[in-house]
Amino acid sequence: MAATHSTRIHSHRLGRKLAILSIALAIVAGAFALRAAASLADTGLDYGLTGTPLAAAPSQAPLVPTPDPTLAPDPTVAPTPNPAPTPTPDPRQTGKVIVVSIAQQRLVAYQDGTVVLTSNVATGMPALPTPTGTFHIMSKSSPYKFVSPWPRGNQYWYPTEWVSYAMLFADDGYFLHDAPWRTVWGAGANLTHGSHGCINVPKAAMASLYSWATDGTTVIVE
Repeated sequence: MAATHSTRIHSHRLGRKLAILSIALAIVAGAFALRAAASLADTGLDYGLTGTPLAAAPSQAPLVPTPDPTLAPDPTVAPTPNPAPTPTPDPRQTGKVIVVSIAQQRLVAYQDGTVVLTSNVATGMPALPTPTGTFHIMSKSSPYKFVSPWPRGNQYWYPTEWVSYAMLFADDGYFLHDAPWRTVWGAGANLTHGSHGCINVPKAAMASLYSWATDGTTVIVE
């Protein structure tokens, strides 16, 4: 019995030594493997599953943007010209239009852009100027009686007068009409012997204008 117990103790001690030695070998092997892996990493190599070293990945080149060909002009295609602005239509080119120039003291009547009548006129004096702008014939009267809106004694008062032809073109009593009392026409007439705001036209020209114009005819005073 004593010999058997001694043999068991010896076997137990031998087993413990072998186990400790195995652990030590495993630790050494692990450390060696870690050191080998670190060395491989420093050399830029990698290993596949078979242990064959793989080529080191090439360094990444900086990305250069590729030009978009759709943004560059095509030298074979002529550039599209910008469309010319649409001109503003001239109202004198359509229908019946009467144009009065205050600077020239002159009247021109157009039919679809063609001159049908011209005449010297007299417009309002500086204190009572003829309004400027685009108007239209509002009514026609033949004959017509003018009565002064200013009382007798006022510097603008005038005696009651009859005219043969009158065409109202703006509110507040602005007419195109003949003026049998007038002798001064044309350039400067408005500055020396101007009307009370109406456009005075010699009787012969006014007769033709009256028969030609209709309600709604455009009147441009400029």
